[in-house]
Parts: sequence; C-alpha cells; structure tokens
Amino acid sequence: MQDLIKRYFWVLGGITVMICAVFAAKGAGHIVEAVWLGDPAQAPKVATATVRPDVPVKPTRSKDGVQLATRNMFCSECTPAVVTTTDPSQIAITQLPLQLLATNIGPSEKQSYATVVNTESLKQGSFSLGDTLPGASGKIKAIRYKYVDFENSGRLERVMLGGAPPITTVAAAEPAKPPGDGDDLQASIDSGIKKIDDVTYEIDKSLIEKVTANPMAFMKGARVVPAMKNGKPEGIKLYAIRPTSPYAKLGMTNGDTLQSINGFELTSVDKGLEIYAKLREATSLEVEIIRRGKPVTLKYTIR
Repeated sequence: MQDLIKRYFWVLGGITVMICAVFAAKGAGHIVEAVWLGDPAQAPKVATATVRPDVPVKPTRSKDGVQLATRNMFCSECTPAVVTTTDPSQIAITQLPLQLLATNIGPSEKQSYATVVNTESLKQGSFSLGDTLPGASGKIKAIRYKYVDFENSGRLERVMLGGAPPITTVAAAEPAKPPGDGDDLQASIDSGIKKIDDVTYEIDKSLIEKVTANPMAFMKGARVVPAMKNGKPEGIKLYAIRPTSPYAKLGMTNGDTLQSINGFELTSVDKGLEIYAKLREATSLEVEIIRRGKPVTLKYTIR
C-alpha cells in the first residue's frame, strides 16, 4: 500500500496545481473586467412610454379607508364584498317609522341580516335579503354595514343604522312621553341599581317595570350587535356604552358579549327583547358574559 502511494503521490501535487491555476485565472478575469469593462459614459436611450387608449389602466390603491371600513370585524378570513351600487345620494331615506338596530354582514349576501323595528306597530325581527320589513310593501335589496335598502311603493328607499325616521307631521302640542322615558328613566336607573361588588348588584323592582314597559328606551344606552363565531351566533356584543346608561350601571363594559340570561341563550337581538317580558316575575338574574376572552357571571337580585 505504501509503495502504491509513493508511486502515485505526484497525482496529488498535480491536482493542487490545477486548483490554484483555476483560482488564479478567475482572479485575473475579475481584475481585467474591473479595469477594461467599466460602466459606459452614456446610458442607452430608452423609448418614452405612451398611454394606449385601447389598453385599460390598472386602478391604483386608495388611501381613503374604504377597504378598512368595509372589513368584517367578526371574520378575519372574509373578503369584503365588492359593492356595485348607484350613487347613494340618489336613494331617498325612508319616511316609514323604521329603525335599524343592528346589521351583521356575513361572508356572502345571503348570510347577512339586519335587525329592524317598526316604532309605531312595535313589530321587529331579523331580516335577510328578500324579506319584507314591517310596514314596507317591497323586499330587501341590499344589507350594508350602516344601512339597508328596500323597495317600497315601487321605489328604492333606505333606513340608516341608529337613525330615527324623519318626522314629517307638525305636532300642535308635545306628545306624552312613554313610561320610563327621558329624565324619569334616568332618575330610576341612578336610584334603582345598587352595586354590592364587581359581579353582584341589587335592582329595584320598579326599575324593571319601567324597562319592560319601554324596552327601546333601555336599548339606547349602547350599540347592540350580534356576535358571531364560526358563522354561528353566540350572543350579543355591546359597544359605545354610555357612562350614564343602565348597561354601565349594571357592570357591563365595551366589548362584553352577553351569552345568556338565567339560562336563556341570547343568539339574536330578538331573543333579547323577548326576555324583557319574563323579567316581571324574576327575583334574581344571572347573566353569562364573555369579557376579554374569559367567562364572567354577573348576579342581580331584584327587590
């Protein structure tokens, strides 16, 4: 074996010389390129780009915030629907006594619905595309985040979120306020709710009677929005809670999701309104909520 290595040891020397020669040739090539092949003194002429009328121009990104405003905050994977409607100013605000309480925009138009109440007949419910609003003669044509378009008397009309219908009649005298409205209700809220600790409260029974007599006045203290999870309703979420509202007095905060009251699941605003009728006979309430991702139970004693 040693004799074989000694006999062909010259091969290792030859391979080493070849590798050094290759590296030396590459180094010499780079030196020559740097010295003799530099950048030209003048750049080549570039033809001026012209706009061709037969080629459509790609739209540029807008910075007006429309994409953020049309995003579904309850579905991070949903793509905002492309709205191809006419000029909104051409659609008249409805004269019907309708009030839009909440909207829920789903992944598709068929999965979107809106909660609307007729303030005269007190008929209310959740409506989707193709349904007829209480008091209207036509069907719903579009449901958006802040408004609902529907047909009425052969024309397209609109009801806005949180906006009361316009008043066209001239009242000769101030109409009587419903029970539990205005300053009377606020005074009852201030005196009728007593905080024991962070999750325990006492409620005066007279306040419950005023709330059940006029639930719409109670709901004005916050914005009520259906909460969705995996495409299914899981409760009612509260936003824009006023500091003087009954929601704040009862220990609720912005972003709370109300899931059930005394075991009755709040899967829609309609079911929340139905529970008002059952409060007259109740002596205690347990409200299950989700606050910052954690379950919390609020307990109320009615006296």
